[in-house]
Amino acid sequence: MKLFISGAIAVLLSCTAFSRADGAVFRDRASFNAASQNLITIDFESTATVRNGAGFVEIDGVFFHNLNGAPAIVTGQSGNKLLEAPTIGEITRLIVFLPPGTTAVACDQFNRPMILSISTGESVTMDQSDTSTFAGFISDQPISSLTITLDFPEPTPNALVDNLSFGQRRAENEPPVPQLLVTSTGRAAALESMTTASEPFHILAPHFLSPDGRTRITLFVVGVLLDPADLTVVTVQAEDAQPQSFDLPVEATARVRNLSWMSQVTVRLPDTLAGSGDLNVRVTIRGKKSNGVPLRIE
Repeated sequence: MKLFISGAIAVLLSCTAFSRADGAVFRDRASFNAASQNLITIDFESTATVRNGAGFVEIDGVFFHNLNGAPAIVTGQSGNKLLEAPTIGEITRLIVFLPPGTTAVACDQFNRPMILSISTGESVTMDQSDTSTFAGFISDQPISSLTITLDFPEPTPNALVDNLSFGQRRAENEPPVPQLLVTSTGRAAALESMTTASEPFHILAPHFLSPDGRTRITLFVVGVLLDPADLTVVTVQAEDAQPQSFDLPVEATARVRNLSWMSQVTVRLPDTLAGSGDLNVRVTIRGKKSNGVPLRIE
């Protein structure tokens, strides 16, 4: 599943495959919120949009594609801002491409009838007699997209969406599992923290901006929302081919700018890693280990 990031890197998410989808549909937000965690909500009130080609709009790294031209933000009857996806008369189809690691998604949809469905197979039909504008979904598989569609009656109504929320399903009281992002070649999505250069990395920094002359690299994480105060609950380990394990000192944690659902972890490369070659790197957050991703140190 490719993720397109304006002005940054294209990444893939390494996900665990499930033998079957185990999902649920919610018709009220309170129940959905109780079954979810790490929710990010786009309310369309003050969010700047970035157009990315015919039929596409990007908001906070989420892509909205409409069959009949790019969706637009409009003012609803109560004065709130909504995302409107116009019909072409015979069919309405708005596809929301969700961030990697999404296993919970929900929104309010104000024109009916309309069918809401997710990529893992769950769906709900909202008709004129429906008393709720809300539909939410959770799944044990990554949800790559939410589709709002209708091909009857004619003309079909426009899709009107508000309060799009996405995050992860809640597994009882367990903290969420972090997932490290990888590039399209399957390598760790990692950048030298000052120059934003990619691998291979070297222990000695390629510039004079590091006070101790050592390289810092930034890893990108989804599934867990990190702020600077979370530094003490994050550790990073690298394992070589022997296998021998090395701790990579974590020096900073934060959200990625303009992508509120993605976090970053900055580590210092210790001298013991010099010339290690390919390593398998994992991040552990509040006791939960991520997937392992390959990273090269020369």
